[in-house]
Amino acid sequence: MHRRLISIAIALSLSSAFAKDLPSPSKTQNTEIAQFSSATPESVGLDSAQLTKMLSYLQTPGFDMESIIIARHGKVLLEAYVAPFHAGIPHQVNSVTKSFMATLVGMLISDGKLKLTDTVADILPQYADLPNAKLITVEQLLGMKTGMLWKEDGDSADWAADWYFDPQKDWIPTFLKIPIEADLPGSFHYNSGGSDLLGILAEAALGSSLADYASQRLFKPLGIDNTRWVNRDQQGHLGGGRGLYIMPRDMLKLGELYRKNGEWQGKQILPASWVQYATSPIIPVSKGTHYYGAQWWVGNNREWFSALGARGQFIAVFPQDDITVVMTSRNQDRSNFGLSALREYYLKLKEPRTENPIAFAALQDKITQLATPTATSKLRSPLEKTINKRKIDLENPAFWANQLQFEFKDDVATITMVPRSINDAQPYIIPANLGEAWLHTPVTPINNRWQKSGPESMRAARAQWLDNNTLQFEALDVDEYYSANYKIKFNGKKATLLNMNDSVASQGILR
Repeated sequence: MHRRLISIAIALSLSSAFAKDLPSPSKTQNTEIAQFSSATPESVGLDSAQLTKMLSYLQTPGFDMESIIIARHGKVLLEAYVAPFHAGIPHQVNSVTKSFMATLVGMLISDGKLKLTDTVADILPQYADLPNAKLITVEQLLGMKTGMLWKEDGDSADWAADWYFDPQKDWIPTFLKIPIEADLPGSFHYNSGGSDLLGILAEAALGSSLADYASQRLFKPLGIDNTRWVNRDQQGHLGGGRGLYIMPRDMLKLGELYRKNGEWQGKQILPASWVQYATSPIIPVSKGTHYYGAQWWVGNNREWFSALGARGQFIAVFPQDDITVVMTSRNQDRSNFGLSALREYYLKLKEPRTENPIAFAALQDKITQLATPTATSKLRSPLEKTINKRKIDLENPAFWANQLQFEFKDDVATITMVPRSINDAQPYIIPANLGEAWLHTPVTPINNRWQKSGPESMRAARAQWLDNNTLQFEALDVDEYYSANYKIKFNGKKATLLNMNDSVASQGILR
């Protein structure tokens, strides 16, 4: 339930250029929280009717949007949230974290604390005798071009391995022993471990808390004051590859900072040369389609650049159009979002446009509808008495749970799901409203390598009978990116557990 880019000479010239661009930190602090002005879509050349269609499209399976913000010329023209998610909640943005970490690295370079040409051995001399420590540079890590045979996907992914997963173990020695393929250095190979190592290198080069540096150097000037960031290990290192929780409007601020080439409220808080470097199409990922910069994805001809996180989290900037888009979602299919298609079909510019009050009102109605829970059905099935408190054994060994149970009392269905993994011995007990309203229950405080809960952390759930034999239930932690949304069809003692797109997750037996 629960994702590489320049020669040493260029690196050296960029490092010196960054240092010249940026004022000292003491001159850039700004405690004022920046507020975005608003505009109608038509006033900035976009079409309310097309944006309404876009919102419907992004609610279909494969996207499952839960928030979107679009700004042009720095003015917000669309901001929508899908219940039970709403404004003011920091959201786990997965690998979008990488672009925030890269921003901190850029600031450290501009502050003279770090160089693109620094090797792991230069910054962490305790690992100098290990393979690769004198070979891997900051620049290579930023561009995911170390040549390491790191496995990012699948059941044998390195980021899920015991040596990398256990926060009490020092994973760096094992990481630095991963073979480097002779013909791979300089070519793209996605590596979240390298992003985590970037965070550790950044803090070691800084010589003090990177979390404090992030707060004072980046978040405070942008008026960002409600974040959480997962610790990578017991030493409190920030996760460089994932783990940042941040509100969508604050994600927009990073996008706008890059759209404006590092300037914020008239002050240059990030060097323009860093922005250009980080978001340049340096290494091809997919021929002629998209590229990689420095922890940023980049479209062909820099049509767009984006911070991308698994399950549909992104900050996308369309520099030629002066547009910034932020989205969070629960994309269970993990499909890639087509930013070029978004621009082509829904963000078509036409200037000037005539104001369209009817289309604009329809857009506002759509935004309200997304934020307001609605019932698929208000039916109550007689099966509630038959299946109450009875266990359903799930037969698919590849499905994450092996048992399911429902208990019905008044207007609440309590769903118990027992994980199949012996490492997850505790069942998930989820109270859900029977109807349109989401039932919110507090989440037991969690602070580990994968999750860090906060005061906004709640579990929301609801259940609805689609017909007398089909129960649909939806459960999610509002500040996370995953969910447990299923339908279950009953036929005598047989039960079929379906995903929301009606594909079969598992067959089951009622006992």
